[in-house]
Amino acid sequence: MSQPHLFHLQRDTDITGVSGTGRVADGVIWPDGTATLRWRGDRASTVHWDHIGDAKAVHGHGGATRIVLTDNPTDRLGRIAEAHSKDQSAGGMTSGACNECGHSWPCPTYTWATTGRDPLATWDPADDDAEQPA
Repeated sequence: MSQPHLFHLQRDTDITGVSGTGRVADGVIWPDGTATLRWRGDRASTVHWDHIGDAKAVHGHGGATRIVLTDNPTDRLGRIAEAHSKDQSAGGMTSGACNECGHSWPCPTYTWATTGRDPLATWDPADDDAEQPA
């Protein structure tokens, strides 16, 4: 991940009876995988997590609260597609590979980024940081 991502916590069920339901907090997932969360409400506070998965483990309440990305997914997908382009020399010669990942053109990442879908429907922060323990 090279850009920060905005998100909010959407609480469908208030298990503890403290925060209420709806949009209960706003946050940023930083490029290094850390996250900052700002709680809404009468007793607002800010907390910083070493990994967004930790915030989800504490505040997710078994699926009662969801992390919802709120930055513009079209812009994000455009940046991904731009990075993955067909390798081409100044003379117009090509290797037939993606200049970013080396897969045959069009590479799977470019195809994913340019295919119409709701990119937030299946996004999980763990996807961006596969080496972090669950």
